[in-house]
Amino acid sequence: MADVLYCKRCGGQILVTGYCSQCGLKSEYVNKAINTSKFYYNIGLDKAKVRDMTGAAAALTVSLKYDKMNIDARNLLGLVYYETGKVVEALNEWVISVNLFDGRNVAKRYIKEVKANPHKLEATNNVARKYNQALNYARQGSKDLAFIQLRKVLSDNGKFVDGYLLFALLNIDAGRYDKAKKALKRVIKIDRTNPLAVRYFNEMGVPDSDVMDYRDFPEDDYDADILFTTDEPHAYVETGKPLAKADDSVVPVGHYKDINFYKYSMAYVIAGIVLGVAVMFFLVMPQRQKSNDNTSKELKITFSEQIADKNVKISSLENEVKSIQSELDQANATIDDYKANSKILSNEDKVSMQLAVKKYIDGDYEGALTSFEKLMETNENYDELLFYAGLCYEKLGQYENAVTAFTNLTSNCPDSIYYTVASTKAKTNNAAGDGVTDTTTENPYSEGGTGDGTDTGTGDGTGDGTGDGTGDGTGAGDGDSVTPDDGSVG
Repeated sequence: MADVLYCKRCGGQILVTGYCSQCGLKSEYVNKAINTSKFYYNIGLDKAKVRDMTGAAAALTVSLKYDKMNIDARNLLGLVYYETGKVVEALNEWVISVNLFDGRNVAKRYIKEVKANPHKLEATNNVARKYNQALNYARQGSKDLAFIQLRKVLSDNGKFVDGYLLFALLNIDAGRYDKAKKALKRVIKIDRTNPLAVRYFNEMGVPDSDVMDYRDFPEDDYDADILFTTDEPHAYVETGKPLAKADDSVVPVGHYKDINFYKYSMAYVIAGIVLGVAVMFFLVMPQRQKSNDNTSKELKITFSEQIADKNVKISSLENEVKSIQSELDQANATIDDYKANSKILSNEDKVSMQLAVKKYIDGDYEGALTSFEKLMETNENYDELLFYAGLCYEKLGQYENAVTAFTNLTSNCPDSIYYTVASTKAKTNNAAGDGVTDTTTENPYSEGGTGDGTDTGTGDGTGDGTGDGTGDGTGAGDGDSVTPDDGSVG
């Protein structure tokens, strides 16, 4: 079985036809592109070793065009940019490299070293901004302003090739070839075959052989301030008062000597700091203290007003709480009254009520009446309880008590279903108590009333319900029938 081959571009499996199963590219072309990328990487590496930075950057750019995943080429291109002063471009390449390969990548160390010094990173950002500003000044013809910006640029980054090239070009345009040559020598030292530097040398009439010799230009001259020292004022040495150099050599009378004002820069810095502190102490601090006092007073006034508002709100809320508490007490009292006069039985009383009704149905009127009277101690206005108690009183012949029960029902429960029957019963039992017998008793659940009574005539009375009907004479008397809810008497 043949070995399985994988695409070097996407990692997909190579088919028998030689094409990738995922990206669809032919493996032969992919391998050729990768090998070409490595070839140009080797060229760029060789050029970088001999400090041909321009050629190295060009070769590495071509290498990345063939294979953007060539991490070594991208990291080396970042180093070339960094060496020529293009720190921002170098960081871009290293960040892309880390995003493409997050393993053991040397670009991580490069980024860490650059970010380790925040001041240097900020200065790098300022270099790019100031160089662009100098370039705009040069295009507008404001050469003096361009020189000022370039001086700041080259002071912050002594290897910024583009800054030296622009400085040399401006000096060539102004006819100051000496300064231009100094700047171009530094470019050649950094980038040995920089095409623009060689072109500028040729424009000034410098042969290529001399340009080759400038590659050994001493690195001590990398101080950018040297390019601008000739613009400083000269001091004339008076006759008879020779000025001694640092090596005690005497300057001839009547000659000029450059005075380097930069050696006093530290004194200027110290004087500026002292002056700034004095201004801060005598002008800024009193004003700030006054502002702080005013702010403190305003805060006190504001807090006092807020406290007063809060106190008013608290008082209002306390009154509302009292009012709500009063309404709550009234509601509780109403609930208590309702519970006291409620016509709803508790679960325990309902069970007792059902047992008492069963006793009534079974004919145990005394036992049922005892249970009803006990329930009436806590539920004196319950309509069904009053109705059955009245029936028990009626069955036991206690007509006055029956009238009282039925009367309480009609007085306290006018909406009860027992109201009509209770009214009739109250009248009937009242008449029975006076010695008059009513021959008709209504059923509380039917329009035609049947009940205990006697009919004139002779014969036995038979009832439809439960009960005895007796009477003298001819005719039949219906027996009483009571059919209340939840199984009552019939």
